[in-house]
Order: sequence, then C-alpha cells, then structure tokens
Amino acid sequence: MFERYRPGMTSAQIDPWSRRYYPREGDGVGFDRVVFFSDAVFAIAITLMAVEIGVPEAEEADSAHALWSALAEKGPAIGAFVVAFAWVAVYWRANHRFTTALARMSSRYIAFLLLYLGLVALLPVPAGMLGEYWSNPVAIVVFAIYGALMSSMEVVLFIVADRDDMFLAPMTSQFRRWMIVGSLTPVVAFLAAIPLAFISTLAAIAAYLVVAVLLGILVNKVLGPTSG
Repeated sequence: MFERYRPGMTSAQIDPWSRRYYPREGDGVGFDRVVFFSDAVFAIAITLMAVEIGVPEAEEADSAHALWSALAEKGPAIGAFVVAFAWVAVYWRANHRFTTALARMSSRYIAFLLLYLGLVALLPVPAGMLGEYWSNPVAIVVFAIYGALMSSMEVVLFIVADRDDMFLAPMTSQFRRWMIVGSLTPVVAFLAAIPLAFISTLAAIAAYLVVAVLLGILVNKVLGPTSG
C-alpha cells in the first residue's frame, strides 16, 4: 500500500493522488519535471521578448543610411530587452541555484511556483511597453510594479520552502535573513524608481539596469556559483 512520504522513499511508494512531496532522490521524476518546466517558461519568455523587437524596416532596401535609421528606431526596444533580460537572468539564476538546495518539493510550493512562473511568462508585456513607450512614466511604473511582484513572489517561495522543510540542509538564521533581504531589495528599488520616472524616464530605466547587475553580484555572493 502507499505510504506518507519519508526520506528515502521512491515515487512508486507514495500515493500519486494524495502525496504532498515530490522528492529529488529515488526516481525523482516529478521533481525533475517541475525543474524542466520552470526552465522552459524562462526560455520562452526570453524568446518572446527578442521576437518583440522585430526586424528593422528600411524605406530603401539598398540604402545603408535608411537601414541605420531604421535600426536606430529600434533602439528603445533593444534597450528594453537588455533591461528585461538582465532581470530575467537574475531571477532565473536565483531560482536555479535555489532549486539545487532543495531535497524535495511540496505540492503547496509547486502551487506558488506556478504563480511565479505565470508572472515570468507575462514579462514580454511590461518589457514591450517599456520599449514602445519608454518616454511615458506610466510604462516605467507598470514595469516597476511587475518587478516588485516578481521579487515578492521569490520571498514567498523561500518562506514556503522553509516551512515545508524542503531544504537539503537546515537553514541558519543568518542565511534566512540574507535570502529575505536579498529578495526584498529589488522590491524597494523598483518602488523607489517610480517617483524617479516622473522626473526622468531614462534615469529610471538606467536605475533598473544598475540594480539588476548589483543584485546579480549579490546572488552570486550569497548563493554561490550556479551548478547542477
């Protein structure tokens, strides 16, 4: 008969309709499928952002000047892609490194992870607005709200994983503080950039990029280099 999950059990020993955990150990099929699905969502979001840029349309196909002008018109879209890509890279790196520290995933964690991935899939929308309406403060505010929601969801995922005892090793109080502070830092940065957007949209966009780079360095320092 099926039993409640215990460390060392395989998926074949757990009731597939009522189990609460998907272990990494044993066959680990459910765990791996969640990881692969997460990576696929990130990859598709990046692809859609690149497609959003489009190919420059020159009025005269043989004119180098016309093509350069058409390419220059794509500048805001390319800039928005760079900013959005920097952030999705930070989120993916943090998510990937975070997942390597998990021994199993609870059904509750997967439910919140799906909400998080839904936000990831939505990224091309605020990124597209940022490229199309870069001089409009409203587009900057929408991107800021989106970024704050993404970062807040990372805090939620960590809390759920911690409460459901999903980590390979016990978390120290110092590490918990680092994780929560590190995840809340971009929330504060995004919200702080909203007033800046009404002064200078370019300054706000530049601030988003700088914070993404700094946060990437922080993720590497706290979580260590990506592996696995």
